[in-house]
Formats: sequence, C-alpha cells, structure tokens
Amino acid sequence: MKLRSAVVVLVSSFLLASTGPSFAVDPTPTRADQVASIQSQYNPLFDAQYARLLVLKKKTVYDAANLPIVKAVLVDFLGVRKSINSDLASATADLETVKAYAEEETGEFSNTVYLLETQVAKNKTITCVKGKVVKKISAPAPKCAKGFKKK
Repeated sequence: MKLRSAVVVLVSSFLLASTGPSFAVDPTPTRADQVASIQSQYNPLFDAQYARLLVLKKKTVYDAANLPIVKAVLVDFLGVRKSINSDLASATADLETVKAYAEEETGEFSNTVYLLETQVAKNKTITCVKGKVVKKISAPAPKCAKGFKKK
C-alpha cells in the first residue's frame, strides 16, 4: 500500500512539474482592424499634403512656369490616393503592399511639395497694364509682355 501511494505521488508530481502555465494566444488582427490602422496612420499625412498642394495651386495661378507642374503633381497625388483607397476597400489586396506603397508615396509627395514650395517662394508677382487690359505675371524675374507697362 505504501509502495502504491509512493508511486501515485511520484507520477502526479511528474505530471504537475511537466505542465507549464497556459497563456492566451494573441489573436491576429482582422482585416478591418488592419485597414483602420493603415488609414489612421496615413490619412492625416495625405490630408496635410493635399492641403499644401491646394495652397500651392492658388499661389501659382499667374505663374506660367510652375502652374502646370503643380497641376501634374496634384493629378498624380489624387490618382495615388484613389489607388490606395480602392486597395484598402478590396478584400483581396495585400495590406502589407498597400502600407509600403502608402509609406513610399507620402515620402515622395512630402519631398515634391517641399521643393515646389521653395520654388514658388522665389517668385514675384507684378501687374502689367495695356489700356484696360490688366495681366498679372509671376516668375522669379517677371517682365511685362511687349506693349504692357508695369503698374
């Protein structure tokens, strides 16, 4: 009887010692959680860059050299934003690829907008008059067209 109880104690002590504590497995985030995370990270950045581009567009209304560049960057920006949003809405798009693309594009647009802002800051705007016709010209060294006088 003593031998039997010693064996039971020994076996139960081995069983208790060999089992470790159980931990809850971290659940992987759902696709909706991942999409919300990506949107919360990159939407404020894209919104700020879009606002800066709209300010640049207003400043370059009379700038024949920089206005086409700003418009092209704005079209590219809107296309990229539309592509990212459609990929986030798609159930089959790889979210890591979308996140990497958003990271790359925010960096690219940040640099482009900064360069455009420095270029536009160098411009001066003058007003030229010929009779009742008034033209505003923006450029680093603006000059009135032939027949116009600087006001």
